[in-house]
Amino acid sequence: MEEVRRRFLNPSRRQTPSRQPPDYSLSISLPFHPSLSKPLKTILGQHDIKVTHSSSTTLRNLLTKTKTTPPPDLTPNTIYEISCLDCNSTYDGQTYRPLIHRMKEHERCYRLNNAYDDTLDRIKSAPAHHSLTTGHRIAWDDIHILKSLPSRSHLDLTEHAAIHTRNPTMNRTDSAPKCSSLWNPILPKIAESLKPIPSGISFSSS
Repeated sequence: MEEVRRRFLNPSRRQTPSRQPPDYSLSISLPFHPSLSKPLKTILGQHDIKVTHSSSTTLRNLLTKTKTTPPPDLTPNTIYEISCLDCNSTYDGQTYRPLIHRMKEHERCYRLNNAYDDTLDRIKSAPAHHSLTTGHRIAWDDIHILKSLPSRSHLDLTEHAAIHTRNPTMNRTDSAPKCSSLWNPILPKIAESLKPIPSGISFSSS
């Protein structure tokens, strides 16, 4: 009886085994987003993928409007759109240089009938190639900036989102930037931030 009383008054403490963190087979770093990061982490965790969040490239930087200091035609790190006047074809591209520099290259390829590089066996300018092979007119005086970005490192993902969601028909899928399919859930969000604004570029007097 005394033994029962002693055990009742002084119950032995069972040691709760400590929970070991799961051993993931793959680890990736993604930009943090308040509403997307948690569900993405849960989904990827179910596939044995560990998710950490980086602070250098955030979705806020990709989705929020950045203040453009230079004139639109001199803006670097842009996603731009070139359209056809005779059909619904469009081209979405990127450049880390001032926009006017890349537009002059496109227009020069058209004007000099030099849209294709025979040596490298590749198209140098998709808009120029579209015009030269179809006889259609390109809207060289109505080029738009879809997004200006804070740094060059954001260009590939943003252009990938533009092409993936907008389906511009002049773009060639073999030359488009390749991004991991893990980004697919947020591509529509990035695409929502693409707002066409006139670049102010004109080749009429060139």
